[in-house]
Amino acid sequence: MKKNGFTVWELILSLVILGLLLAVLIPLYLTAKERATQKSTMAALKNWGEAIASYTAEHSVAPSNPRGIMNYKKPVIEELSPYLNSIAVFDWWGNPFRIWIGKGISQYGITTTNNKDFIIASFGKYGMQDGWKYDPRNPDSGFFEIKKREDFKNDLVLWNNKFIRWPKSK
Repeated sequence: MKKNGFTVWELILSLVILGLLLAVLIPLYLTAKERATQKSTMAALKNWGEAIASYTAEHSVAPSNPRGIMNYKKPVIEELSPYLNSIAVFDWWGNPFRIWIGKGISQYGITTTNNKDFIIASFGKYGMQDGWKYDPRNPDSGFFEIKKREDFKNDLVLWNNKFIRWPKSK
């Protein structure tokens, strides 16, 4: 008479195969999740940039300068709300956006020369500025590659509605 069920060896082999699959799939899932978070953050940065550019074009003056960390109490929120698709003061990692508007701002090695200039940044996954500086002789110096999940710590920076620090697409 034949017994139904798995032998111990079949069960062990099944568990080993399942463990190998999980070891491969979990890092892929986590990287895909981080990439989606980064792309959503970049879309939010672009939304802010377009709102500032639209406001400036319509009013011939830049909106109030938040000078760094955004929050919902800043006057710039009220000024830009008609131009924003959605109001997000935090990136998709949960860290506050940084926005600087106007002449004489010095961030990322850039010193703004016009009252309508603006810089918008996300300090990446951990919310800590990565220390990168813009090189005007090499505008593509802001490219970075995502080779491992740790690379999502890099800043994302928009200057006058153009990304100057962002991940290289494959």
